[in-house]
Amino acid sequence: MAPSHLSLWSPSGDQLAVMSGHDDGEFDIYVVNTDGSGLTRLTDDPHTDWLPAWSPDGQHIAFYSSRDGDFDDVYVMNADGSGQTRLAGSVTQDNMWFLSPPTWSPDGRQIVFVSDRDGEFDIYVMNADGSNQTRLTHNPAIDEHLTWSPDGRQISFTSRPEENIFAIYVINADGSGLTRLTYDIDKALFPVWSPQ
Repeated sequence: MAPSHLSLWSPSGDQLAVMSGHDDGEFDIYVVNTDGSGLTRLTDDPHTDWLPAWSPDGQHIAFYSSRDGDFDDVYVMNADGSGQTRLAGSVTQDNMWFLSPPTWSPDGRQIVFVSDRDGEFDIYVMNADGSNQTRLTHNPAIDEHLTWSPDGRQISFTSRPEENIFAIYVINADGSGLTRLTYDIDKALFPVWSPQ
């Protein structure tokens, strides 16, 4: 089940992208100024549009949507809601609340996302135009909570090596060098990189 709302700061810090639910159980994406003014609805679809993520330059927003069928797909739109374009199909059949938003690389050239298109919730990366989609992980467990390193060379994430055990991993952006970082705590979640 998805959360009733989710908000993310724009890179400039003057707007929030907000995911808000409706009485019919579906969600749309809005932007609002940080002083509460200028609430603008960006998506208006009878299906769920959710988990928005700003591009580093603040010009685009990536998000998941189920508007084209039973699967949630990755879309991108301009920050004013125009130009909504499907980038990656068959991401997942389930509205999984734990899925990370499609996450932009620091230079804005790539987007990393979670998909079960091959039967498992693994990490994929693609160019910002949807080309060159590449599977990075091949884990039987769910991979989630994705974050890019500040230099764009690595991706950290949470996975479940054992039942009821959550561990933090890092992997190079090309899929090499998978490394488990945590061992002695049961629930290591939501990794965050230091600025340097």
